[in-house]
Amino acid sequence: MNEEKLFHIGITREQGAEYAILPGDPGRVEVIAQYLDEPERLASNREFTSWAGKLCGERVIVLSTGIGGPSAAIALEELCKAGLKAAIRTGTCGGISEGVIPGDIIVPTAAVRMEGTSREYAPLEFPAAADFGIVRALADAAEKNGFRVHTGIIQSKDSFYGQHSPEDMPVEYKLKNKWSAWKRLGVLASEMETAALLTVASARGIRMGCVLHALWNQERKSKGYEDNDDFDLSAAIKTAVDAMRTVITADKQKNTVKAEAPIPKKRIIAVVGPTASGKTDLAIKLAKKLDGEVVSADSMQIYKGMEIASAKPTDEEMQGIPHHLMSFISPSETFSVSDYVRLASQAIDDIIARGKLPILCGGSGLYIRSLIDNINFAPDVPDERLREELNARYENEGGEALLKELAEFDPETAEKLSPNDGKRIVRAIEIYRSTGITMSEQISLSKLEPSPYDVTAIGLTFADRQNLYDRINTRVDKMLKMGLVEEAEDFYSSEKSVTSSAAIGYKELKPYLDGRITLEAAAEKLKMESRRYAKRQITWFKRDEYINWIEVDQCADVLAEAERIIAEHNVSENEETE
Repeated sequence: MNEEKLFHIGITREQGAEYAILPGDPGRVEVIAQYLDEPERLASNREFTSWAGKLCGERVIVLSTGIGGPSAAIALEELCKAGLKAAIRTGTCGGISEGVIPGDIIVPTAAVRMEGTSREYAPLEFPAAADFGIVRALADAAEKNGFRVHTGIIQSKDSFYGQHSPEDMPVEYKLKNKWSAWKRLGVLASEMETAALLTVASARGIRMGCVLHALWNQERKSKGYEDNDDFDLSAAIKTAVDAMRTVITADKQKNTVKAEAPIPKKRIIAVVGPTASGKTDLAIKLAKKLDGEVVSADSMQIYKGMEIASAKPTDEEMQGIPHHLMSFISPSETFSVSDYVRLASQAIDDIIARGKLPILCGGSGLYIRSLIDNINFAPDVPDERLREELNARYENEGGEALLKELAEFDPETAEKLSPNDGKRIVRAIEIYRSTGITMSEQISLSKLEPSPYDVTAIGLTFADRQNLYDRINTRVDKMLKMGLVEEAEDFYSSEKSVTSSAAIGYKELKPYLDGRITLEAAAEKLKMESRRYAKRQITWFKRDEYINWIEVDQCADVLAEAERIIAEHNVSENEETE
């Protein structure tokens, strides 16, 4: 044994790299290496052939891993000893799902561990999951190159002929039963290395992803599809190289940001809480005291003409304080959370540039969290046909049915929505149907940078919930006296979007406008739905630990308490920066 070289792959630790592309076949190594700058051959031992070169100025190793999990795990282990930080496997697979056509690209999010190697590293309960960042880089690379791509779960096994000729095996019943299970569970394809590589990567603390080329699909053949087997791996190779370029570039940007002096955060105040809790009044008083301007965080106050239903402050109530993001679009227009984050960020920057203090005020939790947490949404490029189909289903089947469907594949997002959140439910289903990635996963992947805001968040609540409910009931009575019925009539006589149609205040009056119930019954329904909405708002905001709560019914001077919280936050921030 040569102590200077890693025993199996035959390179020294000094020849290692932080990045690697791992084909199975030694014959593909040189082909991949030609995509790199300054390619050079390193070593060849058994199934392990290696080349190295540069991509975006960084050293990248291309190493073959052979067939199956054992040799793939050995290759990855020894690369880790030579300094590996991130790797992409490029290989082949056979389709299981009927939607996988020979020649398609598959980017696994995880792998069924139907092999033995990974069991030496982790209990079977532990998932063989790919790195989200690399999954996204691979899927994006495939799409940009115009390749047909699937993301999802694949299966890794040890026996090639156990899959292709199960009837020849003594455990035929077991193999066929499991294959049937994988089909019912939506597993995309089958191969022999991914589960081992992903599990070893988790054990060694490196990032790992895979891109697979579908050679054939025995399920489609058995059903009479006239597919030709496809052995041209150029699409998978190009996808792996382009994705590795993205990974390296992103790593460099992160390292550059770390090396630079921290950018000062933008100071903002946020006043949040349930409907009718007094948020607007407090925000205006704080703006007068602190030389600030208000940025609305209400998903209904954005619409023109919905003054009473959305409880917009009147000009008199604003007391000369500028309010942003109110009454600027028609109820017929669509408006997304990403639109809000973009426009609110611009408004905040403008307020700060003029030497004023931005004060965020509202009860739309998703708007507020998305802005404060700096969620970077992917461009909203809708599948119009799918969106129209889902919108029609929402109208016909109702929000409960679609929310139940969403919960089957994205329970995290479904838990945060109510049946009235039509647009968000439709969008969440559309994202998953179009990309194979859930909205909750997309949001997790989008949090690439910390929040640019230094936020003092003040939440208004009530020690006795009935006190809040009494305020809600009083507000509804006041809104009706102000002309809410007439406003609702005007609303229903014009075009409206799915989002604006969900406004509490209109849909509860619709049965009255149609002559089906009395105004008194409609008013009671409106009060009940407003109380339910307030309860959902409280549940949402109580998850956020950074909110400083004031119990309005237990506080003699809410404004003074809010000023105390803000002053205390400023002192602690100054102490941290000294």
